[in-house]
Formats: sequence, structure tokens, C-alpha cells
Amino acid sequence: MIQNVYTIKDAKSNAFANPFYSVNDATAIRSFEQAAADPNTTISQFPEDFSLYKLGTFTDESGKFTLEETPKFIANPTIKTNE
Repeated sequence: MIQNVYTIKDAKSNAFANPFYSVNDATAIRSFEQAAADPNTTISQFPEDFSLYKLGTFTDESGKFTLEETPKFIANPTIKTNE
């Protein structure tokens, strides 16, 4: 199965979080929005600082990663993109 690989970037630290996997952009956005809606998360407290990026894909049958040339912006809690 092919899974997409995503990360969340913190603009204040200028660093990306550990990657996570999701079936597609819509499910990744849903997870990201869920974190943004949870008042116990830093994303919820400072939504303008965080953005969701797609890094590429992972195929579990071969163990192969295929990465984007540069991380592709997908969304932030206040702005959604090109999907």
C-alpha cells in the first residue's frame, strides 16, 4: 500500500516535526485540523505558527520512499490550499 508522508512545520522554530503517514491530503488535513481544534495543543494556541506539508510517499511492500523535491505546502489552520 502507498501512504503519503506529511510533517508539520513550526514557523517560530523554523523546524519540521517528525513525519506521519496518511492515505491522502484530505485525511492529513482532517488530522491537522483536529489537532488545531484541541485546546490542549500548541497548534491550537498558536495556529498561525504551524503549517502542514507533504514530503512524498512510502510504499510498504518495497519499503521505498519517494520524496518531493521540496516539501509541498498543504494547509495551515487558517488557510487551506490547492486541493
